[in-house]
Amino acid sequence: MKREQVSPPFWILASEFYILDSNFDFESSMRCPICENPNAQARYRMTDRFFEVSTDQFWLYHCSSCDLLFQEEDKIRDRLPEFYPSGYWWQEAGKLSWLERTYREWVVRHDQLGFVLSLFPDRQGRLLDIGCASGTFLKLALQAGFDAFGLEQSEEAVRIAQRVAPGRILEGNEQDLIARGEKFDILTLFHSLEHMTDPFRYLKNIQKLLRKPGQVIIQVPNVQSLQARILGSRWYGLDCPRHVYNYSTFSVLHLLGRAGYRIQRVRHFSLRDNGAALVSSLFPALDTMSQRVKLLKKKGKLHSLSLSIKESAYLALVILAQPFALLEAALGRGATVTVYVTLD
Repeated sequence: MKREQVSPPFWILASEFYILDSNFDFESSMRCPICENPNAQARYRMTDRFFEVSTDQFWLYHCSSCDLLFQEEDKIRDRLPEFYPSGYWWQEAGKLSWLERTYREWVVRHDQLGFVLSLFPDRQGRLLDIGCASGTFLKLALQAGFDAFGLEQSEEAVRIAQRVAPGRILEGNEQDLIARGEKFDILTLFHSLEHMTDPFRYLKNIQKLLRKPGQVIIQVPNVQSLQARILGSRWYGLDCPRHVYNYSTFSVLHLLGRAGYRIQRVRHFSLRDNGAALVSSLFPALDTMSQRVKLLKKKGKLHSLSLSIKESAYLALVILAQPFALLEAALGRGATVTVYVTLD
């Protein structure tokens, strides 16, 4: 596909004003990897707004057919590990960490775990949480009576998760488990799929981990949400460059259907994520994850009095954001989309 130099026009996209450098080289259009529309257009030129692990610029392309926003895989595939800085995965640090842990566990228990329990009240079967990060959901799933395990590739995340779910963390990727002949009844991917390259191949591949009939729950940020439409490139859910694919409800359902899954249930509200995404977008200086990473990089520690104050303000704003989060979810435009699918 021909590359072209772009003279500096002005773009008005999602209520924002863009100036494109005349010497910035990019593909003017790309093939959508989900619906194969050949004319997905460059929309946002992004930087790492929240974690600042790279000073590079990254293009997000928009597919007008399925509403997917995506990066060009070939340019970032080999660089993905460098986009996850030390401190990215939550762990207790500081005298007030137990308060944050209590809050985090409360929202996960009443949100993600609550959704899983509504589908599987008998708690039967073997569950694998793919991309388990620091293990909060896994810990609570075990407490609820599930025979649960977590899969994680990051060495730092594995060390943290082992503290809360010892003996239940499987380090590596899906290929490692397939090679060992591991089988599960339920797979959960909470905010994991958006980080994956070649998602169609990945969704086909993890079918080898499922006993039939298989059950899968996937949760991703929703680019069709009201807050995403209003905030444009400033929306936290895009989290460039860590999110390779940013899904709409239609694009993730289309992808799952192509991969052979049967759609059973869709929801748009997340107590844990929807309000938090809005607050982090509007007040990035209060976002607890990114502020912790920056503090660790600057001062070599994970907590401080200043960060505790910011965390308190952040929590208050997240609570205040819940009515808006409920409203956009009721309209089918929530900041996340959670899909329950089965495999015959």
